[in-house]
Amino acid sequence: MSIETWLLYLMAILLIAISPGTMAVLSMSHGIHFGKVRSLATAFGSVSSALLLMFASAAGLGALLSASEYGFTILKYCGAAYLLYLGIRLLLTKASGHGLDLQHIKGKGSAKQMFKEAFLVGISNPKDLLFFGALFPQFIDMTAPQGPQLAILAVTWAIVDFSFVMLYASMANVLAPSLKTSNKLHWFDRASGGVFIGLAAILISKQN
Repeated sequence: MSIETWLLYLMAILLIAISPGTMAVLSMSHGIHFGKVRSLATAFGSVSSALLLMFASAAGLGALLSASEYGFTILKYCGAAYLLYLGIRLLLTKASGHGLDLQHIKGKGSAKQMFKEAFLVGISNPKDLLFFGALFPQFIDMTAPQGPQLAILAVTWAIVDFSFVMLYASMANVLAPSLKTSNKLHWFDRASGGVFIGLAAILISKQN
């Protein structure tokens, strides 16, 4: 792999990571509720889903999704359904009547649950599906050994993805102390829920 190809790949995934999306919203939600340390599980869930898509793409998922309209449509609707579920769950949260106590909140929500949520959001993320299904194979030189190339691409993605998930979570966690009243936290949850539902609607209405 040439350094030019790697730099182009790095630029592409940086743009994907910077652009707001479902994982950014989930990372901020986890960061503000559970703190930076527990959000490590979110980051690992995001990275794991992306690496799975990456290796599936290398194994032929890209060609399969391109050839099968139904396969992509099924993935699209499954992803939209899960985003809708997350959005409704956040909208239905109730104000507790207590101020935001980070120490108390951090005790809720297991790492397993946070990992699972991030993994499911990531595995159905339309940006990642399109990237790994259509663009990712273009960065692999089929005339050269693929193992070292995949290792470099995977490590690069993992570092960038992990860093940005933690950045979003940390930024949200910094805001947490300013949410002194449960009403403010309640409205943050509602806003996040609305974003998830909106993204689900956009995903459903978007043409393949």
